[in-house]
Amino acid sequence: MQMVSVIIPTYNRADLIGQAIESVLEQTYPQVEIIVADDGSTDGTAAVVGAYDDRVRYLALPHCGQPAATRNAGIRASTGDLLAFLDSDDLFLPNKLAVQAAALAREPAAGLAYSNGVYFRTTPAEPVGWV
Repeated sequence: MQMVSVIIPTYNRADLIGQAIESVLEQTYPQVEIIVADDGSTDGTAAVVGAYDDRVRYLALPHCGQPAATRNAGIRASTGDLLAFLDSDDLFLPNKLAVQAAALAREPAAGLAYSNGVYFRTTPAEPVGWV
């Protein structure tokens, strides 16, 4: 089974980062590492992530305002065979990684897997639209 590195770039999302992390911890796919790459948050994001102890690797970065640079720092820190990206204000459905890892295993020549998304305001169980 391949390890999936989930990269969560963030900046000043103390109010949401915990929900994003929880959605990864609740995955049905068991081989996951979580890396939060923080672009210099000043709002307590570090403390929220720190509460997850060794279940989440936290990268404190100087603020640069470039989301790609923050993601790339997470990639460099990753040790997984596969990468997944999750914005800090988004959530994964519980079987997302299992479905995508299985699809990639069935099609080893594939370079990526993607999925639809669900838009919601405050409660994921009450979607307001689909992508």
